Amino acid sequence: MTTSRFHGLKTAIRHDPNISALLDLASTQLPKLPRGSAKYLADKAPIVQWIPRYALSWLWDDLVAGLTIGILLVPQSLAYAKEANIPARYGLVSSWLPSLFYAIMGTSKDVTAGPTAIMGLLTGEIVNDLVAEGYGPSAIASAAAFWVGIYSLVLGLFRLGFLLDFIPLPVLSGYVSGAALTIVLQQLKALFGEGKSASNTAGVIRVFFQRLPDTNWRAFLVGFSGIVMLVGLQWVGRAWGKKHRALWYLSVARNALVLVLFTLISWGVNKLRKDDPLFGISEVIGTGIIPPKTPDTALLVKTAGRSAACFLAAALEHLAIGKAFARRHGYIIQQDQELNYIGLVNLFGSFFSCMPITGGFSRTAVNSESGVKSPLSGLATTACVLVSMYKLTDAFYWIPSATLSAIIVVAVWQIILPPRVFWHYWKTSFADFVGSMVSFWVTLFVSVEIGIASAVGYSLVYVLLQLAFARVTVVTPDNFSKLYPTPPSGPGYQPVPEGTLVFMLQDSVLYPNAARITRRITDYIHTYSSGAHENPATGPEQTPGSPNRLWNDTKTRHIHNLRKEAGTSTSEESFLPHVDTVVIDMTRVTHVDATGMQALADIRATLEEWAGPGAELRFVGLNERVKDRFHRCESSFQKSQNNKGPQDAGYIVFDVLQTALLKRESTSSPSISCDNASI
Repeated sequence: MTTSRFHGLKTAIRHDPNISALLDLASTQLPKLPRGSAKYLADKAPIVQWIPRYALSWLWDDLVAGLTIGILLVPQSLAYAKEANIPARYGLVSSWLPSLFYAIMGTSKDVTAGPTAIMGLLTGEIVNDLVAEGYGPSAIASAAAFWVGIYSLVLGLFRLGFLLDFIPLPVLSGYVSGAALTIVLQQLKALFGEGKSASNTAGVIRVFFQRLPDTNWRAFLVGFSGIVMLVGLQWVGRAWGKKHRALWYLSVARNALVLVLFTLISWGVNKLRKDDPLFGISEVIGTGIIPPKTPDTALLVKTAGRSAACFLAAALEHLAIGKAFARRHGYIIQQDQELNYIGLVNLFGSFFSCMPITGGFSRTAVNSESGVKSPLSGLATTACVLVSMYKLTDAFYWIPSATLSAIIVVAVWQIILPPRVFWHYWKTSFADFVGSMVSFWVTLFVSVEIGIASAVGYSLVYVLLQLAFARVTVVTPDNFSKLYPTPPSGPGYQPVPEGTLVFMLQDSVLYPNAARITRRITDYIHTYSSGAHENPATGPEQTPGSPNRLWNDTKTRHIHNLRKEAGTSTSEESFLPHVDTVVIDMTRVTHVDATGMQALADIRATLEEWAGPGAELRFVGLNERVKDRFHRCESSFQKSQNNKGPQDAGYIVFDVLQTALLKRESTSSPSISCDNASI
């Protein structure tokens, strides 16, 4: 009896599909473990991959960009430390590590990290709540940085960064705008010299008007003059910076110029009345690099939950900036590696009394405009910050508080999205518009922490509702001919012609799967077709001696790895066919949101870059809801006899697959188009 049971159990285990799949996976992946582990570790320091091919002609550009960012970072770090309710000197202390670490670990040439306004706001809320318990402000900020580092490393090391894709772009836009407007309102007390204010937005507005008669006119004059100068110099740079490089550098250095000017004025009028200045001053005291120390265990316990909002904001802000500039300059970032960077720099910095840091939009934009070539520019930025920490902190003592507030207001105002963006969400997707409004108003009038929690919560509910209310069509004899006018294997069926790739989407294109759909389609195109400018013998490699190549050929190596895995590597005897048409069958797609539209735009852009501007992206099987989404996305849709027309912004739509597979012969009918500049 026992023997037969054991034999039966053995037979069941042998034929169990899950166990069989696990054994097959182990047999194929375990032999790859040693080499895979070495590659996994090497990917954590991308500098070892691109520094051997670094072109010396890039060195000057990187040096100029690094010093430019250093000049911009110093005043911003002092201002954002003020926003975090910690002594201003800790802003400088938090700024020397990020650029140094990013030179080693970064996968973007443009991103620059350090203290930011949103990080300052979130850290300030934690500091306000815990400082009453006897903890020092800088210790609280360091504890928050510790947890930001831990949370980021968990996602990065285990390659779970895709979880952040569950927060859609419109919801994130509402959160960022609400947080930025909150920061601007909180600077009113310093700009008008009113002293302390309330902690919430409604209270800030109420107290501001109550204390308006007590305005310190000297502080107001300093702050208002600073704003005028900053805006004026910024306008000069935008108007004449491209023609006159000196004016562009003057515009970029506007924060430093305003800081120096008003610090000299402050020193002149307050040096004889240090204990009773005419207006508030920062009173920065130099410390240099603070010796490392272990964060307080009890404090870490108290900040563990509160720091989750800091982590989400840091990760989302950093990745959004990295993806935006990577798309602009034609390279890709590694999302999990960027999370590894955020994690390690925050964790390491927490032992040196640093506040939480992440990538900053304004600094990244300036870095890009400076012509930066590689992350090596961060070394010059680090040197600039260290010089400021050790040689200039005595002068920083006299910086007017109103000047720091002016720097914050002008910098943050630029990240508040204009109403036309939310109007675009309204026209494209009502659900996306509601999500952006929920995150915006909750962030503005409740709290930044609850605002980001509401953004995440709304996103999850949105997905659940989409799944719960999926539409099902019952096929009956009455509607069969309408649903299937041409059987797939019936008369008129055409095989896929040469130069054409066909993809059938099995799910709706929404923010959770949009990035994956884009990767699957573009990876297949790169794996099984040749590029327009590809060398058939060597594949899509960058010319080693070309000064116009990217500093890091991550994309090229990725394509080589894909082809090696699929067995499609090119040689002189055999090379891959060229693709000129991609057809996407969207018969099973019931819904496309704003993030999905961006994914389709990214597929089109990748196809044109890979196969040339003559390549076409064609869609088939769109239902009325999806057609309406294309139409509402700033498009012009008019139905024609065969629904086939000229390429307009890259989108061509057909009713049936057979027609979509044919080469286009007529260009007389309109088609669906989408203005992707606003997505």
